[in-house]
Amino acid sequence: MVHVILIFLLFALIHSITASKKFKLRCRDFFGATFMRAFYRALYTMVSCITAGVAFSFIRRVPDQQLWIAPAWLRWTMHLIQGAALAFGSLSFEYLDTGEFMGFRQVLRYFMRREEAGNIEGLTQKELVITGVYGIVRHPLYLAGIIIVTFNPHVTVNSLAVSVLADLYFLFGVSIEERRMLTIFGDQYREYQGRVPRLLPDFFRWKVRKHGIL
Repeated sequence: MVHVILIFLLFALIHSITASKKFKLRCRDFFGATFMRAFYRALYTMVSCITAGVAFSFIRRVPDQQLWIAPAWLRWTMHLIQGAALAFGSLSFEYLDTGEFMGFRQVLRYFMRREEAGNIEGLTQKELVITGVYGIVRHPLYLAGIIIVTFNPHVTVNSLAVSVLADLYFLFGVSIEERRMLTIFGDQYREYQGRVPRLLPDFFRWKVRKHGIL
């Protein structure tokens, strides 16, 4: 288990550093604003995918021991919950530019039109999204991730360690994202915080707001 924890923490460290504002600013100072707006987000996405793949490849090689397997009826129930969480999280992309979120639109924008736009990473979305799934919970992608890794019907020593660490890392990501959004949107985001839960969806309140009762 120690090896699994160390591998995961190394991945989390790399991911956290490359996502940090300080690292981005230093990259901008070294490579220039054009590089950052055109290429950084895509490189960040690729590095995240590669490091995650390498980390889990190494984790799979660590000796493991089975702890628990859910009975068939519960296994299918847990998979359904995971599927529902995946579907719920995917609804986030109805309100996000997926290509820009991944960074590939910035690259195409630069090569096709030599155009730069947006913030330090070339993200151009300027409005706070508070509708759809974002009207139910403030962090639908993080919530989906937590549910997917937690409702694993086949638990081993290594998978349990990964699930706990992943959940903690998701919660850390939520905290960082909250601070970032407060910096960008200020009082507008504080008002949003007061109306919409962070991670525990309040479907009743969402339904009431949707139909204009409140």
